[in-house]
Amino acid sequence: MAEPVETPRRNLTGAVVPAVAVAGLAAIGAMWLVGANGIGGKQAAVAPRDCIIENADGIGGPIDLVDSNGARVTQADFAGEPAVIYFGFTHCPDICPTSMYAVAEALAQPGGYDVQPILVSVDPERDTPERLREYTRTQGFPQNLAGLTGSRAQVDAVASAFQVYHAKVAIPGAPADVYNVDHSSLLYVVDGNWRTVSAMQTMRRENPTDPQSPLVPASPGDIAACISAGLERAASS
Repeated sequence: MAEPVETPRRNLTGAVVPAVAVAGLAAIGAMWLVGANGIGGKQAAVAPRDCIIENADGIGGPIDLVDSNGARVTQADFAGEPAVIYFGFTHCPDICPTSMYAVAEALAQPGGYDVQPILVSVDPERDTPERLREYTRTQGFPQNLAGLTGSRAQVDAVASAFQVYHAKVAIPGAPADVYNVDHSSLLYVVDGNWRTVSAMQTMRRENPTDPQSPLVPASPGDIAACISAGLERAASS
């Protein structure tokens, strides 16, 4: 597996934040762009630069988690309903909320797909159902955002299926229960059969050739285009 790309230790406004892996997924590193022509010559949505289409269905798998009401949830609960999935955690100071705001704007754009937004916690020790229920209602986050958590084994199994990098990082001098979580920052689009049809980094380097350049968020327009490109291609295949 490729080494994760470490983010700067400061956020977009200059405040200190944990390192976050935004690449580090060797299995999807060669899946970048899709052409503009769909099957049968039908014009398909044009995927933005950071949108993964080809072989995206090799990422992902079944889930067995717990929702914000403490009820068991599997992929069957989303049958027939496209969804967008993000892996993060509620104590994330910058990357996760920035991504959620961008997803909310993307889903609110006219002409887009009606999809179920899902946040899967990579910090189940702190992200209880109650904590997720409060967090998913944050103003500006996607409407009807579903928060999912579970045991460490359950979360690790799902993260592994979606090839999500995540690692707990201790803070020097802080109590054991005060820590950061490094994690990859991608949005996964699944169709009504829970098949991954596209994926996209929600943060990228301003200069892709410079691993020390600032991180910039994906635009809501690009996110919306990646969602449409994946679902349109899936519908025509």
